[in-house]
Amino acid sequence: MMTTITLSGAQVTQLVDLLTVVAAAADTSDEDRYQLHYCRSQVHQLMPSIEVLVLAGVLHEVPERPGPGPVVRNQCRWWSAELARLLSAAAAATTAAISQQPRSSTDRGPQALAA
Repeated sequence: MMTTITLSGAQVTQLVDLLTVVAAAADTSDEDRYQLHYCRSQVHQLMPSIEVLVLAGVLHEVPERPGPGPVVRNQCRWWSAELARLLSAAAAATTAAISQQPRSSTDRGPQALAA
């Protein structure tokens, strides 16, 4: 089961704009620009959870890098925390959905191996 995260159109726009600003900062390295460009290309209204995790990690690292000013750094911190919250909520919902599924009588799991 692949978990996807849903973002609004406004959230997508805000994230793309933020990544663009960070990539354009004078002190941003070429390697960081490449990573930011990749992340920007992956931002959509429906995103696989792994891409959200990567994006949250990249945004989490931005305040430690030279370049962006304090406002941009704070926006990156906020978005990193918000994406982590969305991931946690999606994981909890997925776990709840899986635990709600009825188990068939042929699905005995580890007990079948012990017999």
